Amino acid sequence: MIHQVKMCEKEGLRGMNPLLRYQLHTIDFSGDLDELQTITFLNMVNKAYDKADEERALWEKMFSASSKGRKSLYRRVKSQSTDKLAFTENKYQRMLLSLEPFYFFYTKDDEGKFSYVSESVHGMLGFSGQEFIERYGDYFMHGLRCDLESGLLISEYGYNTPYEVEIFDSEGATRHIEITEVPIFNDEGVLVEIEGIVRDVTDQNKMQHKISNMLYYDALTGISNRLHLEVLMEKLLLETYRKKSRFAVLFIDLDYFKHINDTLGHDVGDSLLQVIAETIEKTLETGDIFARIGGDEFVIVLRDLQDEELAVRLQRLMEIISRPWKVNEYALHISASIGVARYPEDGKSIVDLMKNADIAMYRAKASGRNNFTFFEQSFNQTIHMEMSLIQDMSAAIDNGEFLFHYQPKVRLSTNEVTSAEALIRWMHPKMGLIYPNTFIDLAENTGLILKLGRWVIEEACRSIAWFDQINPKKQFNLSINISIRQFQHEDLYQVLKDATEKYGVDPSRLSIEITESIMMENNLDMIHKLNQIKSLNVGISLDDFGTGYSTLSYLDKLSVDELKIDKAFIDAIPEDGEENILLDTIIAMGKTLNMSVVAEGVEYEYQRAYLEKKECDIYQGYLFSKPVSKQECVQYFKG
Repeated sequence: MIHQVKMCEKEGLRGMNPLLRYQLHTIDFSGDLDELQTITFLNMVNKAYDKADEERALWEKMFSASSKGRKSLYRRVKSQSTDKLAFTENKYQRMLLSLEPFYFFYTKDDEGKFSYVSESVHGMLGFSGQEFIERYGDYFMHGLRCDLESGLLISEYGYNTPYEVEIFDSEGATRHIEITEVPIFNDEGVLVEIEGIVRDVTDQNKMQHKISNMLYYDALTGISNRLHLEVLMEKLLLETYRKKSRFAVLFIDLDYFKHINDTLGHDVGDSLLQVIAETIEKTLETGDIFARIGGDEFVIVLRDLQDEELAVRLQRLMEIISRPWKVNEYALHISASIGVARYPEDGKSIVDLMKNADIAMYRAKASGRNNFTFFEQSFNQTIHMEMSLIQDMSAAIDNGEFLFHYQPKVRLSTNEVTSAEALIRWMHPKMGLIYPNTFIDLAENTGLILKLGRWVIEEACRSIAWFDQINPKKQFNLSINISIRQFQHEDLYQVLKDATEKYGVDPSRLSIEITESIMMENNLDMIHKLNQIKSLNVGISLDDFGTGYSTLSYLDKLSVDELKIDKAFIDAIPEDGEENILLDTIIAMGKTLNMSVVAEGVEYEYQRAYLEKKECDIYQGYLFSKPVSKQECVQYFKG
């Protein structure tokens, strides 16, 4: 918190209240506020502290003059002259008059009945003193009397602890007032009357509510934020422990939400988050907790549910999120990946429950999104392995632990190897050979994919140059896979240009394979970047065609050289040679657009024969060769 204190002093909050300064140095304050919100929030709190200090000093002065002064007045009444007594009372009245704009005062007899209400009540509530007595006399007598008989402790100043009540003013508006009552005794210690002082704290309460909203509620959606979620879950844990009951934590991440932000703008994305949060909140039951903890991440806590009921609620939640959403002029479709952790079996603390629900959510996302996954203890072992891989990955690139295996591409009409696809592998010193499905997503999520992607491009150029030295008579062409993150955060044109020039490689010998999802990021920008790369004479191949987003409307804007048919379509080829209309259409479309059509994942002769019959150009797969080492691949390119 020292950082926040220094930050606020730097921004002009140098006269920080001593109590606030002490508390900021001794507590761990963390919320969902950015730097500007933090400064604004602490300024508001500081003003509230200063105002409270000023009012406390005023109360002490008033009560000292009122309680002690009146007691002394009773003791000296017989010994003082009439003139001196009049002077003292006049001084006392002047002090009360100076406070009237901020307070009103009353006196009750020893039975609790009003004997006096100052006319300053009119400025606060709109009543005259008599009107106030007629409206609230019984209320104050029976509900708010200074309760000496019950043994309440009297503070060091001689008055009861202040308390707040709500009443209506003359116009019917609700006002919050704070009341402090002082017992007045005679020389024999007998209660003779009760003095009260009332101040309007309506504005102060509004300020406190505003501060609370800034601290505990999400500014965009109005639901709880991460800090409030932790506070509510702490209370729930105590309650659940006492009652021996259960609850479930649902960690929700909206699938492909970033695509909406990037393509339609953050205003559309924000509006979608608002309407989704509002709709979900209406479906929750009393006692459920709902919070937004990140950009498109939400947490729901459901109480007292058996697993069967929980599954029904989860399915209903999935249906709600995946419905069509009308935002501005757009009809949007979205889904969610949800991870579930249950108390107490999946964790007995907030940290464990949130961590395990988060882990389960990533398992749901890795399983194809748009589903929910219950946490399993085995997930923790996987997480530890993944964390270890993340820690090792950066050094592994520098230490030369990554390598290529090469899968030949074969021309169907001649059975000649025309090129190869480079497939990355990691030879881990402890775990042995690791395949990309284990580490690519980790690299994507941590940003290491940029460093790894640059290595892939350089290694591809080194490989082409190496093959040319080994067999200069046979041209070796190579394709590599490019991550969407490289398109987003790298100048891929320059990286490719530098690498081909560095190793003296003809750019036409290199091809990059991209997936259809790249076109969802920023269509015009991606078209520009791909066409810029094409200007280098680097080949472009559209991978996994037909399984992702439709890019038909962009194919005529891109200089795509190759269309790769996903393995799912090859697996659908019937053994009896019956026509596969969808596959035939894709092949025909590629031909019409003057693209080379490549079938990947070919494993059986009947698949190869069907593709040859349909005049597909190239195939790759285990039928011809699995991915092989560099030395083995040389055999396929002998001149």
